[in-house]
Amino acid sequence: MCIQSELKILSPDSKEWEDILDLLEKSNIRLDDAIDCTFGYFEDDKLIGTASVQENVIKSIALDSNVRGTNALGRMLSDIMYDVYERGFKNIFLFTKPDAVNSFSNLGFYEVDRIEIKSDTTSEAVVLMEKNPEGLKSYLKLLKNFKVTTENNGAIIMNANPFTLGHQFLIETAANACDFLYIFVVRAEHSTFPYDVRYDLIAQGTAHLNNVYVISGGDYIISNATFPNYFLKSKSSATEFQAALDVKIFADYIVDTLGIKRRFVGTEPYCETTNSYNDKLKELLPQYGIELIEIQRIETLQGAISASLVRALILDQNYELLEKLVPKSTLDFIKSPKIKAIREKLIDSDSRH
Repeated sequence: MCIQSELKILSPDSKEWEDILDLLEKSNIRLDDAIDCTFGYFEDDKLIGTASVQENVIKSIALDSNVRGTNALGRMLSDIMYDVYERGFKNIFLFTKPDAVNSFSNLGFYEVDRIEIKSDTTSEAVVLMEKNPEGLKSYLKLLKNFKVTTENNGAIIMNANPFTLGHQFLIETAANACDFLYIFVVRAEHSTFPYDVRYDLIAQGTAHLNNVYVISGGDYIISNATFPNYFLKSKSSATEFQAALDVKIFADYIVDTLGIKRRFVGTEPYCETTNSYNDKLKELLPQYGIELIEIQRIETLQGAISASLVRALILDQNYELLEKLVPKSTLDFIKSPKIKAIREKLIDSDSRH
């Protein structure tokens, strides 16, 4: 008998949505908070599996207990990966627990790194895996092209959504404290300003500094959007796990490749999550011999400069205030026709809150 299999994209208003949630619950995992779409995998019209995707990260994978041990997981992931590749991604990632690593290794995934966090009563671990066996090697090979043989090299990981005078001040201050400074731009496309725009504005805003390189963070600078919480016992522990994995990948691979000894962050007066993240960096980086330096944000009459304030002023088209908060290169972009699509995203986001 021929089994008819089908992969469907489902939404909360789909008639099968409750079945998706029930399957996840039976598997003791949650639907991740940050996803682009959720798939249901059916055989002979019966839901046997589900997984969700955000960009090129597969999350919230669950199988019906009756098909575990069969090749159902491989068939489902094969169809989902085809969809991800069709959207132009060159590599695919997933986060899992250590006891599931062998299952994904058998499907051609390779371990990038893992972390374990212990408390007095519990121990949890997270493993990052990738489909392309040359993915991390290729990224490190790229980084070697930027290596500068100076003694005191530093790094900043930056989203810059968009690039402000606050970001510029942070970079200028850090550059003065280093022989050479690497700026890693978060690659994930979850921000209002697309990656290529953010990268260009950082590059333009730092062009006057002769000891700075602006580099793509690639797939190995883990953003808070792509890091999952679906299999952690507590959602609140996601920040701690993300910081720990971020630091470990950074220390295990990037630091040695570029000879980095310091990492810089700006103070965070507004966002509790980012502030907690920075606190974890202070705790973890010295364990790998990396110094963390926190730089005080510059203040204006409106308070500390923040990208969220800049986005609000873009929405209001308040160019007079924007001129005081962003470099000329960012302001020129904001005043250009290219801002239209971004303003539409801001208007849409504002209308949903």
